[in-house]
Amino acid sequence: MKRLKTFLVTSFLLICATSFSIAETKQTEEKDLYEYNNLVLSLSKPGKPIITDKYIIFTAESGPRFVGISFDFENYSTIHSFEIRKTRDVENNVTSSILFYLLERPRNLTEVSYRLIIDGLWTSDPLNPEKQYDYKTGITLSKIYLQNTIPEVTGYQEESVVKFIYKGEPGQNVRLGGNFTNWDSWIYTLEETKPGFYELSIPLPTGIYYYNYYLGMNSFVDKTNPNRAYTPEGRTASVIKVN
Repeated sequence: MKRLKTFLVTSFLLICATSFSIAETKQTEEKDLYEYNNLVLSLSKPGKPIITDKYIIFTAESGPRFVGISFDFENYSTIHSFEIRKTRDVENNVTSSILFYLLERPRNLTEVSYRLIIDGLWTSDPLNPEKQYDYKTGITLSKIYLQNTIPEVTGYQEESVVKFIYKGEPGQNVRLGGNFTNWDSWIYTLEETKPGFYELSIPLPTGIYYYNYYLGMNSFVDKTNPNRAYTPEGRTASVIKVN
């Protein structure tokens, strides 16, 4: 008996930009490239940390030769290197650059303390106004306060079957297409289980999936799922992750 999974995907908005350059590091290879790259594309200038449901994004000016970051929940034992994002014009000339580090939000934490190391010198984050003096060590730490812990996947879960739900006008012919169908929207049609409420459950193995709903020849994202990305084909799609 297969168990059923309903995924309510955690929220963040993925924004497109003109051009970018990302250092090819082990860290980026381990992350989903669509999600990671689109978050990096949304960075326009250095500023205080940005908190999403899944990530904390740290930025720094691009002048120093090296910027690293160290966290309290790791006992400051590891220094994570910032990466660089470069924006180029149509002639491939660099017009601006920014240093950044994306931290996957630790679960069950409501605050994070950290320090930066800039060209060999330990310091608090000059772009983060939230600071706290640690009397035990005699140093000033930068702080981030998380209003809630990172949400878990919710819904009733059983094996590798994903349930898609669409709410609209009654009597429609709502189809589903995605990278799991090679974007063929004529394979799956949602069933109208009650007026204006459409459902479809299909088995999917572990992975990242991009999909859209279809009415006639028109495609559109899942409005109940704010997790979106740009596919290599240039379309905007909704995203789910099957664990």
